[in-house]
Amino acid sequence: MNKLKIKLPVFFVVIAIFLNDLKAQKINSGADIVVESSGLAKNAVFHNGRFITIKRSDGTFSNAYVAGPKNAKAGILFVHDFFGISDAAKESVERLGALGYCTLAVDLYEGKSANTNDSAVLLMKAKDSTETAHILSAGIDYLKKPGRKLAAIGFSAGGIDAMKATLMNPGLFSATIIVYGGDYDKIEKSRLDKLKAPVLAITGSLDNWPLQAALNFLKNEKGKLLELYVYPGADHGYAQPLFNGGKNYNAEATRVTWMLMTDFLMRNLNF
Repeated sequence: MNKLKIKLPVFFVVIAIFLNDLKAQKINSGADIVVESSGLAKNAVFHNGRFITIKRSDGTFSNAYVAGPKNAKAGILFVHDFFGISDAAKESVERLGALGYCTLAVDLYEGKSANTNDSAVLLMKAKDSTETAHILSAGIDYLKKPGRKLAAIGFSAGGIDAMKATLMNPGLFSATIIVYGGDYDKIEKSRLDKLKAPVLAITGSLDNWPLQAALNFLKNEKGKLLELYVYPGADHGYAQPLFNGGKNYNAEATRVTWMLMTDFLMRNLNF
């Protein structure tokens, strides 16, 4: 315990320095090589996503947004932030699909979405936990195939749901990514103990909620692998142009986040 407490501040400082280097100059990482070889420019626009309906275990259907090859060797369950399936969420799904992953964004708001913080809060407060579990399960059922590795990705409020999805069937998931999301450290320990996949947590240095969640997870969940990256000067919602009227948007932090996510997926999905 004492050893961990000593290491946490050092870990934070090392990560901050590393990301400052990334901000100062674009490095030719494995993730960049994949993006470049796939023809994905920094400001590329993707148009291959589409809305579909997915069948739930009770026979009813839910909306979802999908992109990428249906027969891909790896699949990604994407969980949107509190705005719903926004343009930013669609672009994320399409970007992952263009990288060769069969990517499905579950729609936890059942067709609704928001474009302001206030309207997004109302949608999030109306979200039902039982319905959310059914929708996440339907998304997993859609993606799972014999021999296919899965990853779950959640931004902000979607982070805890990405973790909950992973814990629904821990043996299926090879990676979990949480971008400026929190509260997953408060999931019951008996459930977190079942986690097998490594976790990537990315946040900005001005955003205490996700940072504290990651540090708590590192302290309390010994034996679990979590990589934490902190981008200096970035605040909550830096990858979502709708958040706070766009005042928090940070294009460079978003670019680095995609580099880190792409590299993490490559390493853990063996893609």
